[in-house]
Amino acid sequence: MQKWIVQGLAPILCGFALLLAVIGAGRAARASLHDRVAYCLAFADIDCQPPQGMSRAVFLKEVRSLAHLPATLHLLDEDLTARLHRAFRAHPWVESVGCVAVGQAWVHVEIAYRQAVLAIPSVEGRWRMVDRHGVLLPESAVPSHLPVLITEVAKPTGPTGSHWGDARVVAAAKTAAFLQAHLTQLHLNGSQIEITEGEIVFSKPGVRIVWGHAPGQEKADEAPAQVKLRRLLDYQKEHDGLEGLEHDVCLLAYQGHFPLWSDEPQKAVSLYGANHPSFQTDRDQVLNSSQSRRRCFTDAKPFSVDTSSR
Repeated sequence: MQKWIVQGLAPILCGFALLLAVIGAGRAARASLHDRVAYCLAFADIDCQPPQGMSRAVFLKEVRSLAHLPATLHLLDEDLTARLHRAFRAHPWVESVGCVAVGQAWVHVEIAYRQAVLAIPSVEGRWRMVDRHGVLLPESAVPSHLPVLITEVAKPTGPTGSHWGDARVVAAAKTAAFLQAHLTQLHLNGSQIEITEGEIVFSKPGVRIVWGHAPGQEKADEAPAQVKLRRLLDYQKEHDGLEGLEHDVCLLAYQGHFPLWSDEPQKAVSLYGANHPSFQTDRDQVLNSSQSRRRCFTDAKPFSVDTSSR
């Protein structure tokens, strides 16, 4: 009986030993090729599309510095793909890393970058930008078309590439990102954003839009973001523009389009002005005509008909 067991296991054991020998030989061959020039690549030669406004050389230098990686990559390293994925993901301009492909004498990385959607003046007199998630982006030239958050907010709580840390920044960024594709059409490029009690208001000279809460954060009686946007687009199409009016598109059961109050205080904020805006706002002097109108609307008792006499 034992003889038959030994005879049956012998081929299996021999095959297993042969497999281990092949694996060992492969690893030995791989190790012997590890440092050969043909299997090495300079980090600066990685193929990728850099962020807009930045050269590939500068971007790759920053990625390597942040990740503390060597100047030369060994393409036969088994964990190279994972290390490159982590390295690129750590850059503050990078939102996500897709495919990391490693071949003989080449590396290609697919990257999705963060897009600036909102500008915020800081107390240091500098302008900062955030992406749609409220993530603080590296300092760079601020495009003039970006909406500007003029409500005073807390300083960023973390470094570049982390969330700003103020819920109002997140709300403004989400709303600006939602409207980004329509800013030009609605003539809201470079508009100012204020947040009062969670409600967002866009304003430019000659137009004011009471938006309400950020997309996905609407109250029970508040219109969804898609409905608010459709109201603005429809009104603009029917009346050839939004100028000269305050547009209140907040509530689900109500929208209003009112003449702007002539004595309503206006704020002027320029991305490229010599003087930076003051952050102190006297809320008692800001007239929010739409809020008072909506209060009258929501406080009114529903109209009823006495059918007892019929």
